[in-house]
Amino acid sequence: MAKLSPRSGPTATTTSGPIRGTTSSHGRIALFRGIPYAAPPVGDLRWRPPQPVEPWSKVRSCRKFGPAAHQRAAGFEHFFDALTRGLGLGAARQKALATAIKLAPTKQNEDCLTLNVRAPRHATGLPVMVWIHGGDHTDGSGSEPMYQSDVLPERGCVLVTINYRLGMFGFLAHPELSAESPDGVSGNYGLLDQIAALEWVRDNIEAFGGDPANVTIFGESAGGEAVLNLMTAPTARGLFHQAIAQSPSDSGRWLHLNTRMLDFEPAVDTGMRFAQLATGDQAGSIEALRAIDASELSTLYSENPQLGRSFYPCVDGVVLPTTPMTAFSRGAQAPVPLVIGYNADEGSLFGDVMHPAGAEFEAPEDGSPVPPGELRATFERSYPTPEHVDRLYAAYPGLEVGQLSAVETHCCDHMFGVHVDHASRCHASQGHPVYRYHFRALPASAKQTLGAFHAAEVLYVFDTKFPLVPAAPDAHLTARDMGDRWFAFAATGVPDSPGRVDWPTYDPAPAGSEADGPRRMVFDRPDSDVQDCPSETGLDLMRERVAWLDEQSLAATQGVSAAAR
Repeated sequence: MAKLSPRSGPTATTTSGPIRGTTSSHGRIALFRGIPYAAPPVGDLRWRPPQPVEPWSKVRSCRKFGPAAHQRAAGFEHFFDALTRGLGLGAARQKALATAIKLAPTKQNEDCLTLNVRAPRHATGLPVMVWIHGGDHTDGSGSEPMYQSDVLPERGCVLVTINYRLGMFGFLAHPELSAESPDGVSGNYGLLDQIAALEWVRDNIEAFGGDPANVTIFGESAGGEAVLNLMTAPTARGLFHQAIAQSPSDSGRWLHLNTRMLDFEPAVDTGMRFAQLATGDQAGSIEALRAIDASELSTLYSENPQLGRSFYPCVDGVVLPTTPMTAFSRGAQAPVPLVIGYNADEGSLFGDVMHPAGAEFEAPEDGSPVPPGELRATFERSYPTPEHVDRLYAAYPGLEVGQLSAVETHCCDHMFGVHVDHASRCHASQGHPVYRYHFRALPASAKQTLGAFHAAEVLYVFDTKFPLVPAAPDAHLTARDMGDRWFAFAATGVPDSPGRVDWPTYDPAPAGSEADGPRRMVFDRPDSDVQDCPSETGLDLMRERVAWLDEQSLAATQGVSAAAR
C-alpha cells in the first residue's frame, strides 16, 4: 500500500527502490509518474530485450511523466487533420484545435521504458487495469491527455499506463540481431517491453494496493492488437487474468520475420535495407547502427514510410509463435475472459489515405487513386479465388472503383470488424467467456461527418474529452455505463454492474431457433442495450479470407520456426 505523507506526497517501495509521487482528485488518488520498469534501452542495449533496472537506495521522485518513445509522426498529421475537420466544429474552433494538437509538447527519448500508476489512497487488494496505448505501434504514449483520468481508480482499481519502444526502435529485425539472440530471432522488442511491464506489475503492484492475481490488460487500436498479441505470446502467460481489446487493428497482422506474406516483405529484409540506408554501408551492420544518434535514426525512419510499414510486431516463431488469428483458430491463446469490440465508423479517418484493399498494401505515394485493374489484381492476391472478389464487390458497391464511402465501410470491416469477429468466434467456441460490443455514439455536432470514429470510445472509457470540443449533454451517461462495465469486468471477469442491463456472453452457435444469433452490447448515446450480431455478407467473405490466409501464414510460420531452431 502506498503510504501518504501530507508534506512530501505518497511513497511506495518497489523492487528497485523507494519512490515518491503526488496526489490528485483532492488527495483521494495517489499518482506516481515515470516509474522505470526496465533499464534505458540505449547504447549497446538498443534492439535488445529489456533488461532489469539498476536499483537505487534514496527515494526517487516519480512526479513527472517519463519521455515518450520516439514517434514516427508520418501519417498522423492527416489523422488529426481529418479529425479536426470532421467533428463539425466552426472555423475558429477548428483552427484552434489544430493549433493545440500541433503545439502539444511531446518529449521524446530513447530512454522511454517507464509506467504510471494511479491508486486510491490506503488501497489494498484492488483489481489492476493495465492500459496499452494506441498509435499504430509507431506513435503515442501512456501519458497522453485522454488517458489522464481518475474515474477508473475512483471506482476501486489500480490503473497502470505504460510506454514501450515504438516503430523502428521497437520492432527492427536484422540477421545480426537474430544471431545475437539465444532463440535466433529479432524484431519484437516493443512487445517484450510490454511483457516486462506486466512482470513489473506482478512483482510490484501490491505495494500500490493492487492484487497481482487480478490483472486486466486493455488497449485500443495498436493497444487492442497488443492485447491479442499478449494473449498469444507464451512468455506473457499468467501475467494477466482478463483482457479487453478495443478496436484491435491489423497493423502488420501478417508480417513474418523471414517470410513474405501479401505485400509484406520479410521483416529482416526491411531491417537490412534500413541499416544500409542509415550507415551508407552495403553491409549495414548493427554495430554501426547502434552508434548513430537516436534522433538522426528517428528522422530517417519518418522520411522513409515505405520501410516503416514493416516495423511492427512480427511472427518470429518464438515471441509470437503465430499470428494472433492463427493462434485463436487453434486454441493457442490465453484462456481468459475477453471483452472485445469495435466502432461503427472506424474507416472514416482512414479511407482517403489507405490502399482500398487494406493496410497490408501500399497506397500510391502521391495520393492518386489505384486504377481499377490494379485494384482488382490486388484483391485477387488477397482472396482465395476471383469469385470471392466478385462477391466482395457486390457486398461493397463502389469499392471496385475506389469510391470513398465504400472504401471507408470496407476499411471498418477489413481492419477491425473481421478480427473482432474471428477472435470472438474462436475464443467462445473453445469455451472461454467472451463479451462482444459495438460502439455507435456520435460526436455532439449535427454537422459532424465522422460518425462513431476510430478511438472515440476511449474518451468514454476514461471519461475525458478533446480540448475545445463540446461534449454531448448526455455523453456522461454513456461514459458512466462503459466505465462501470470496464471496472466490473476487471474486478470480477463479468462486465455487469448493478442497475445495468445484463451483458450476455457471446455464443457463435446459440441453442434455440434458427432466428437466434450471437448477441453483443451496443453502446450509444445515451442508452446501451443488447442486440443481435447481424450476419454481414462482407464479414462472411472476410472470414473465408482469414481462414485462407491462416493456412498460408501457418506454413510460413513453420518455416520460421525451423529457421529459428
